[in-house]
Amino acid sequence: MKPLSGNVQGIQRSPIRQILDSAKAYPDAIELEIGQPDFDPPVHVIEAAVDAARNRYTGYTANAGIMELREAICTKLARENALQVGTDEIMVTVGAMQAIFSSMAVLLEPGDQILLPDPGYGNFESAARLLNAEPIYYATLPERGFEPDFERLEQLVTPRTKAMLINSPSNPTGAVFTREVLMRCLAFCQKHDLYMISDETYDQLLFEGTHHSPAKWDDEGRVISVFTTSKTYAMTGWRIGYAVANPEIVRQMTKIQEPTVSCVNTVAQHAAVAALLGPQDCVAYMREQYRVRRDVAVQVAKELGLKVSNPRGAFYMLVDISAQDKCSLDFSLDLLDQERVAVGPGCAFGPICDRYVRISFCASESDLRKGLTRLARHLSASTPLSRILSATATVA
Repeated sequence: MKPLSGNVQGIQRSPIRQILDSAKAYPDAIELEIGQPDFDPPVHVIEAAVDAARNRYTGYTANAGIMELREAICTKLARENALQVGTDEIMVTVGAMQAIFSSMAVLLEPGDQILLPDPGYGNFESAARLLNAEPIYYATLPERGFEPDFERLEQLVTPRTKAMLINSPSNPTGAVFTREVLMRCLAFCQKHDLYMISDETYDQLLFEGTHHSPAKWDDEGRVISVFTTSKTYAMTGWRIGYAVANPEIVRQMTKIQEPTVSCVNTVAQHAAVAALLGPQDCVAYMREQYRVRRDVAVQVAKELGLKVSNPRGAFYMLVDISAQDKCSLDFSLDLLDQERVAVGPGCAFGPICDRYVRISFCASESDLRKGLTRLARHLSASTPLSRILSATATVA
């Protein structure tokens, strides 16, 4: 038979999924590898879904989403993001990732380049490659709280550069870009006539600082903002995300909906209306629990001598494993096999991140303590004596 698409075959499966699958062989494993909230969806959201199903709100909807949900999104954006938009500027999607993929599909021609953060979510690159676009990584620097290296960023722009993607709060670093950094990113896009895709999946999960949506400073329509109910309301499996952009971009994105998914799950859309318009104390509660876990994880890591990021948002922390000689995937597989701890290999998040593994706070405080203790023990056992002596001499 004729070969399958070389473009698709050239895309690597996420190393996180490899760890997730491998962890199934270890029923006693402590799982810190995936960003899956360990809370139930709010009761009023579940009740809204049941009510929608019982009242037969189960047929096809408009490609862009039901009007009630788009109106609820307008309310949420005004309330939480200082964005005043109309329903013609919103498209409901199957999670945030479909919104990002559709945004790229509308913006990028084959051969176009898109600037992606390193470290950054690995599916950004996969989406670009599926569209025959070229992902170009820009560094975010650990010593600057994982903010972009703007000097290096300027050197990456070519005539083929079409867009820049930013992610704040960040997966996997937990970084939260300040107002100044975000405005500088937007100014950079304006200077080089680039579109900006702003992934704001974790916009409601901040521990310090303030979340800013760069679209509120955009008077040209070059910013596409992406949000989701997945993390904020523990609705990952419900698959409700949405893109916010100028009406022409949304019109073009809506064309993609028909031949791909037709529309988003109708029952889940009605549940999302309840999530956005209903009581928000559930969000505050989950955010506070993640903050407590963040504090525990950072404190335990420091006590164990681990070098970690300082997450100010989302629910992830990077642990530096560069003292040992293995790549992050091999280290993670060995950690799972020998210590029964599953973590996210840093190589899933870009070249810079191979020196790290990612810890998710979607676990109990007890599991975080035990998991980090085992990780520290495994890292110590995996680190060559020469490096330990060198580090000791440096400290002395």
